[in-house]
Amino acid sequence: MKNHIRCAECRYVRRDEAASDKRWTAYECGCGESEYFKALLNVSPRGEKQDYISWGGCEDGVTRPSGARRDGV
Repeated sequence: MKNHIRCAECRYVRRDEAASDKRWTAYECGCGESEYFKALLNVSPRGEKQDYISWGGCEDGVTRPSGARRDGV
């Protein structure tokens, strides 16, 4: 059984330049094995933009190395 990895701690999180705007950076799941693949991770269930990654995560993620930054962030 795999470990459950929170999206905010996952190495597959990446910027989505197409969904981002001047004031907000969108982040998506880049893990092709995850049910969240290509989903925006800092959008609420109501579609509201958030400044943080709020999604709970999945079992297909991989924890970022300690001290590693998310996609240049």
